[in-house]
Amino acid sequence: MPSLKLALVHLAVAHKQPERNRQHLLALCREAGEKKAQLVVAPELALSGYSFADIRDMEPYAETADGPTLSGLAELCRTFGYYVCVGLAEREPRTGMLFNSAFVLGPEGEVVCRYRKINAEFRWACPGDPGQDNTFATPWGRIGVLICSDSYHSLMPRVTALRGANLLLVVANWPPTGLDPLEIWRARALENGLFVAACNRTGLDAVMDCRQAPSALVSPHGTLLLEKRARTSKLMRINLPLNDDGLLKSGQRLKRLATRPGALARSCYLNLTGIGDLTPFLQLPQPGRLQVCCHCPGPQADLATILATLRETGGDADRLHILPARDYSEAELDDLRRQCAATGQKAALVRTAASGAVAHWFDGGEEAAAWTWDTPAGEKEEPFPARDCGPARVRLLPHNALRHPEMVLACAKEGADLVVIFSRLFDETVRLLGGARTIEQAAVAVCSPEGAGIWLPPQGHRRWEEVLAAPGEHCRLVVDTTLTRTKRFQDRIDYATLLQTRPTGGQGGVPSPPQSIS
Repeated sequence: MPSLKLALVHLAVAHKQPERNRQHLLALCREAGEKKAQLVVAPELALSGYSFADIRDMEPYAETADGPTLSGLAELCRTFGYYVCVGLAEREPRTGMLFNSAFVLGPEGEVVCRYRKINAEFRWACPGDPGQDNTFATPWGRIGVLICSDSYHSLMPRVTALRGANLLLVVANWPPTGLDPLEIWRARALENGLFVAACNRTGLDAVMDCRQAPSALVSPHGTLLLEKRARTSKLMRINLPLNDDGLLKSGQRLKRLATRPGALARSCYLNLTGIGDLTPFLQLPQPGRLQVCCHCPGPQADLATILATLRETGGDADRLHILPARDYSEAELDDLRRQCAATGQKAALVRTAASGAVAHWFDGGEEAAAWTWDTPAGEKEEPFPARDCGPARVRLLPHNALRHPEMVLACAKEGADLVVIFSRLFDETVRLLGGARTIEQAAVAVCSPEGAGIWLPPQGHRRWEEVLAAPGEHCRLVVDTTLTRTKRFQDRIDYATLLQTRPTGGQGGVPSPPQSIS
């Protein structure tokens, strides 16, 4: 089987020691060439280290595009005929502005791509232009580049996939604390159907310990093909499988992008910068605590277990019960309606049938709303009305919201505190994507006949909180909407590309115009 020989330079970057770092970087890149690598990737800020107090602190360690590091790498590219991607602190000579950049050099030593980090360091770096093309053409197809926490924000990898990339390179400086980068990189591969090659660093920085930081290669199905750590510099090599024609696999990417939502995603471009409290701005219910309970009674069980749970939780109005999609009988719906009336609680479910599916929302003893959910021809494209449930605004979404982050993001920008997704299954992929969706700034509940889960958005750099339920069980979690009303979005996004009707590129994407690099 054809393959792309990939080498990750897992470099022990010494803080503020550029000469030492350059020597080690060039030596490892030379070793990669001698071992027949075709594509070499090095970490973020590979020459300077990461932690700097301000512009003046970083300035001595920033280089221009014709500086010694890229000049040395260009010579190696010409010698071995490979591509090299490396992260550097860049100084733009005309203005003196500093950027956290990634440069890609081609086999002739020329710069074929320069990407400037968008989610840039506040203390010294200028954010990159969201319209910059972060992809480049190769004999194996189109490849994209992002820098570290840019891959944390789901829409940047999505835009990269829409530009035709079947492989995403992530140059990283991501310590192994808090949120696990492997979960993020796996989620981005699954969402977009592309390979993700993440080259992290190792060693001690001024304030970070990266000696257990992972580098990885992830398949379009989210499988870890490579996951390694090293306390000292190490060259990590792996062969990335190609199609029989020698091109990067694109089938999963095109399949994933073909199912992107239409009207459900439009609101993701809204700019809420400067809105400190969404409650008055979007006329949301007064914040408070909502207990969410997801039920998974099993495919053969009736509603007796669920109704008993409703009785146990009592008459608190700020409770929401979520039931999986299945073919409920009229008698079961009547029982649920009576139980909600007796307890003053709310419930949501999807009732399936041969003619399609209908979403039901019970508010106390009344069926407050019912919507056609989908038909045999496919899932509903129009947005569902938001429902206020005590202190929370809630949106119901279909299964494909798990793989399309712009759907949940659009709901969050419209004020949703909680997004409820009715899934057909509940496996490890659903559990991972359920958690990853909370990065879009909303709590997420997923309910299916095979399991259920509830996730809360990450606080700071910590991982999302989650509770899970297996068949025959239920899970509960309290959503504090005082926390979900203050949202911070990454709005430096190429929305024109994101919201286009068709993805660009087939196997290799559409070639980029030549870039002028100063």
